[in-house]
Amino acid sequence: MTKPRLRAREWSGTVWEDPSEVQLHDLLADMNLLHRFVIVERLGVPDPSQHYMQVYLNDDKTSVIEYREGSADLHYRAVVSEPFAMGGCDIAASVLQGWAYEREGWRGALGWVPWDAEAERPREGRG
Repeated sequence: MTKPRLRAREWSGTVWEDPSEVQLHDLLADMNLLHRFVIVERLGVPDPSQHYMQVYLNDDKTSVIEYREGSADLHYRAVVSEPFAMGGCDIAASVLQGWAYEREGWRGALGWVPWDAEAERPREGRG
């Protein structure tokens, strides 16, 4: 049996080992204002807690996506301005799936900026 490559954790603490693309989309589609985030960690790296992507649902139902590739200087964020019910979920899912399965092009889908700890409000997931 092979070791999992990915681990997804949803707001409830439920963990999914090696989620499929459909599962990743479904985890995001299940988010709401009470259950705001999903985190996917890349396993098989020295510190999986520092190699992740998180999708966080804002009060206006837009979302923020963060990804980190190790050190703090490799931590980025982007905003999906479309509300989740108006296509934002599909955009976020496509980016998350591209990152999770290491596809070309996912970085170009959004305007990534370096994550700034001072400017960010505390989130329920990581940060």
